[in-house]
Amino acid sequence: MCGRYTLTHGADTIADVFEVDVVGLEKVHEPRYNIAPTQSAPAIVAGTGGRLAGFLRWGLVPHWAQDLSNAARMINARSETVSERSAYRESFLSRRCLIPADGFYEWASGPGGKQPHWVHDEHRQLFAFAGIWARWGPPDGERIHTFSILTRSAPEGLAWLHDRVPLILDPLAWTDWLARGTDPDVLQGIIASSPHPPLRTHPVSKRVNHAAHDEPDCTEEVEEEDLADPQTRLF
Repeated sequence: MCGRYTLTHGADTIADVFEVDVVGLEKVHEPRYNIAPTQSAPAIVAGTGGRLAGFLRWGLVPHWAQDLSNAARMINARSETVSERSAYRESFLSRRCLIPADGFYEWASGPGGKQPHWVHDEHRQLFAFAGIWARWGPPDGERIHTFSILTRSAPEGLAWLHDRVPLILDPLAWTDWLARGTDPDVLQGIIASSPHPPLRTHPVSKRVNHAAHDEPDCTEEVEEEDLADPQTRLF
């Protein structure tokens, strides 16, 4: 699964990598080192004139939901069943997105408790999680746009950390993934054939466990014995 992730690059880099207009991002997006569920984060969708970048709230809320109470439990969607689940199917067929990221966190059990690790591109470059999005609007309020990140089985090199990882899309598949008219069989082919990119991982401070802590030190490597420090032990 993916419960926290990073986007430490600025709007200009997002614009260059994804070939997208970032007018909606450039004045407000700052590097993020600890993006957590229910927070807003940059996403890329298909527009009539090309790709558009803006903010979506993490935790998908289907249009038929009564309220936002289940959003935090819908941050991930299994890629193997996303086309079958009623909460995700409509978004998968007609509202897909790219979620820019450059790493994500997972936790491994150790002598000092659960130890956070940052998993990232070997060159610390941007990549794209496969995402789906939805619109939800309360009867008396403004519409909210939300998203979920698709996951897949972890590659052998990361299975020790967690059995699931975010689905990272090959850049060659971005256009078809975003296009509104892409055939469902093509989408399933993208999911099935997406290669696992080369990723690296290292232990980081348990400060990551605090969603409010969103600082550069979140991704800094630490010695594993530091993680057992009683002052940082949370669970």
